[in-house]
Amino acid sequence: MKNKIQLIEDKLKKSGIKYNLIPLPESLPLDIPSHVMFYKITFSQATATILYKTDKGIVAIQRRADTKFNLEKLKQAIGVKQLEFASESDLRELGTKNGLVPLFGLQVKYFIDKKVLEQGKIYGSSGDGLFGLAIQAKDLPKVNNGQIIDVTERPILGKKRVYSGVRATGRLHLGNYLGAVKGMLALQDDYDCTFSVVDLHAMTTPYDPKTLKDSIRSVILDFLSAGLDPEKCRLEIQSQVPQHTELSFLLATLYPLAPLEDLPTFKDKKAQYPKNVNTALLYYPILMAADVLLYKGELVPVGIDQEPHMEVMRECARKFNQVYGDTFPEPYRFKTMGEYVPSLTGAGKMSKTVEGSFINLNDDFETIKRKLAKVPTDAGTTGGDVPKIGGVATLFVLLALFNRDDMHKKYKQDYMDGKIRYGELKAFLSERIYDELKPIQEKRKYFEEHPKIVDEILKMGNEKCLKIAEETMKEVKEKMGLSI
Repeated sequence: MKNKIQLIEDKLKKSGIKYNLIPLPESLPLDIPSHVMFYKITFSQATATILYKTDKGIVAIQRRADTKFNLEKLKQAIGVKQLEFASESDLRELGTKNGLVPLFGLQVKYFIDKKVLEQGKIYGSSGDGLFGLAIQAKDLPKVNNGQIIDVTERPILGKKRVYSGVRATGRLHLGNYLGAVKGMLALQDDYDCTFSVVDLHAMTTPYDPKTLKDSIRSVILDFLSAGLDPEKCRLEIQSQVPQHTELSFLLATLYPLAPLEDLPTFKDKKAQYPKNVNTALLYYPILMAADVLLYKGELVPVGIDQEPHMEVMRECARKFNQVYGDTFPEPYRFKTMGEYVPSLTGAGKMSKTVEGSFINLNDDFETIKRKLAKVPTDAGTTGGDVPKIGGVATLFVLLALFNRDDMHKKYKQDYMDGKIRYGELKAFLSERIYDELKPIQEKRKYFEEHPKIVDEILKMGNEKCLKIAEETMKEVKEKMGLSI
């Protein structure tokens, strides 16, 4: 692998091009949104390199991640009659795979859509998965001898709709932040986003009505302090948009009962709250589907544990479209690096309902240190591969999620060599986590001290959401025969 990196650097240096090789965490998914979030850039700065099979061989087409090709224009521009995505076997023969197609270096002809060159610095793949590559857009044709073409049809981002919600169960913890909120932050600049405090979902398990209002407010404050911008996205409180429950009932007339009883989340909650197995708990996935479909959401930034619920959403959309005509897109999960944040106990997922399993967004440095100190570890002298489960695995997952340099590799090598010092690792990790949470905590104080600003943000967000919800329900009712 080092030889591959060396070839990349030699090519760039020989061309006299300034560049940055950016170390990537091992846990980073091979998709553009995850890389955009990791680099903290916009989609317009990300360059996608796509391999196509044509009647004249395989070619590489490069475009900005916020644009879409006009395929007929593309055929004309590159002078071919047939055009289809290269297969996995085609990619293997070229020494690459989906998500790792490099900005240069493959033995194919490169074509660059001219909109790529409108940017300053662009980001793309080096081809190895260990490093991302950043160069000036103007230098791309120099390094890959790419032919510049004009084939953009239209922007694709800003068109897709995104929806995600967080239950109103008090302050957000690190798992909520990494698994959901960071995905929201990655999408709000380029997509049409609605983010919600889903207070109705909080009522499906035991809760205190005296504190629910404060819990709702607390999540909104965490949203704003983490960086959600009401000028870029809509923020709502689920119960204040009654169309959520209205649509959920209509979807329930289409969805069978048995699959809901088989969902792993329902079984888990039954076991967790055996004396509170209410109908709403069973109904939860239908309401969740209505939440997303009400805004015709296409992407949902949630953790991997929510995939069974995502399939319920898609099935609701499919059934409605089959019976009443094309109305809803089938939503898909937007993956984040933190889609599964393990518990500090070393067992299961980080959860507010499991004492000692989580770090809150408002935890100070000493609290974070104290919590991490309790993470169970082994002697650290055995060596070998890092375990996949348990407290040690939790530490390494967190280390990868907060990695900004090669320290993850350093500690991994220490473990493999049987000489890791967990006290040092936990202290280092405490600093990294607090460094990211401190500005969030400082921003939260501002919103706590200015409640009228928060009230106005919520009023504006709910009004915008109500308008979209009313339009959707008007369409749904007409198709279902409920219009007068």
